[in-house]
Amino acid sequence: MPPSIKSARKFLFGVPWTRVLPKVKGTSRGHRLYPSQTPKNDSKKNYRLDKGSVVNGKHEIILQANKNAEDSSVREAANKNSHAILAKVVYDPENNPNGDGVPEALLASFKGENKDEDKAEGKK
Repeated sequence: MPPSIKSARKFLFGVPWTRVLPKVKGTSRGHRLYPSQTPKNDSKKNYRLDKGSVVNGKHEIILQANKNAEDSSVREAANKNSHAILAKVVYDPENNPNGDGVPEALLASFKGENKDEDKAEGKK
């Protein structure tokens, strides 16, 4: 059973984006953005946000499942492939410093609503 939309929504809308987004530029690809990596956080939060690639100055933010998640469906997905990308968004810190639309775009990507590239570039 895949992770539920409800659990992903709870995680994504609980992220302190004003603290996470400033870290995006200085974080290396494949490293964690949120939450900090501890057994307690991995279990309680169920998911994590990792930094993806940088393409034309825009940064990928990737949602992945944690292996020791409390939620059994999230844990099962992580045990199948802990590096599977459950959702991805392209964030443009120059044109969207506040990250408007980032959690919504990640949730849409998680739901599979945006089959092309999910973007939260924002408006100028």
